[in-house]
Amino acid sequence: MNSFNDGIPQGYAFDDVLLVPNRTRATSRTIVDLSTRLTPRIALAIPIVSANTPWCTESRLAVALAAEGGIGIIHRMTTSHTQAEEVRRTKAAVVDPAISPRATRDAQGRLRVGAAVGVKSDTLARAAMLIEAGADVLVVDVAHGHADYVIDTVQALKSAHPHVDLIAGNVATAEGVRDLVEAGASAVKVGIGPGSVCSTRIVTGAGVPQLSAILECAREAKLRGVSVIADGGIRTSGDIVKALAAGAASVMLGKLLAGTEESAAIPIERDGRRYKITNGFVSLGVGLTLKRLEGGEVSEEEFKNYVPEGVEATFDYAGLLSDVLRQHLGGVRSGLSYGGSLTIAELQQKARFIRVTASGNYEGRPHVQDHTPAHHPNYAAMFVAPANRLERSS
Repeated sequence: MNSFNDGIPQGYAFDDVLLVPNRTRATSRTIVDLSTRLTPRIALAIPIVSANTPWCTESRLAVALAAEGGIGIIHRMTTSHTQAEEVRRTKAAVVDPAISPRATRDAQGRLRVGAAVGVKSDTLARAAMLIEAGADVLVVDVAHGHADYVIDTVQALKSAHPHVDLIAGNVATAEGVRDLVEAGASAVKVGIGPGSVCSTRIVTGAGVPQLSAILECAREAKLRGVSVIADGGIRTSGDIVKALAAGAASVMLGKLLAGTEESAAIPIERDGRRYKITNGFVSLGVGLTLKRLEGGEVSEEEFKNYVPEGVEATFDYAGLLSDVLRQHLGGVRSGLSYGGSLTIAELQQKARFIRVTASGNYEGRPHVQDHTPAHHPNYAAMFVAPANRLERSS
């Protein structure tokens, strides 16, 4: 056991560091290439993976994201038959190559999609059903992925389906990466407690700040020829850049996609504003959610005995996924340019982090209106309206 006298290592979150700018040869951010690999066998045009939560990814978002060059992971908080049907809907979707030239497709030209599984007794049967439905990759998704039962599940899945890529997690240490890769994982999800609705660190006292976790896990993954997916803690495009610079091949987004038109979150309207909300999974957890969906009754005693590691959430309606991605990926491309890089691999070679103080963080945020109320007009509406009129008249 470590004592305080042995020294405690320092952990860094995204806001604790900045990337030092490098000389760039980019003449425009549009020439920056964001292509990457989810696993050694699955290429992506953009490093975006949607979270396998019931308020984020079902077939509608999976189709929209694959069309943009990312990939969606269908959540498992439903029956195996319903989850398999969501996979089938994604694989059957028709996307015009002329409109979506960089879509993530399989060898038959169908959109790629992943699906999450757990570690319960029905996992092998569920996995077989998902693979038969067309899932390109399975994600063994557990809050604490560095566990014997997770390792055993990965081994069993790899033995039963050696041709299917497996992603496993979540972990936050090199040892966790090592054990999951040795069990058969093709990629590892990194993140213990940084998620937007997650309270694991508060409830359990366990976790590693996300930037430090990515740095450590990515080093181990590189030695073993696999990739890591940064899962959680990402609030801005700048955080995506930092995660990629630290060694992640892709990032899993939940909160940033949950407000989109295509997300699985529930749409509501209050006082003339549109929102999307979570659907109770956080309050019940995996086991009780599935029990309820399969027709069982959740007793008061079961509910009392469940200790949640998250909170229900409300998200501002954000519009179409394509528009949200355009904004965030524009920032990511600019971030690579500031890092003197035209590819993610080049960024990872050149990246230098600098620690920042609280004052440094404040300095880097817009502060012109700190003491003066804002009274500017809606310039976007003013500029776009005349342009639209010109287009209609031409």
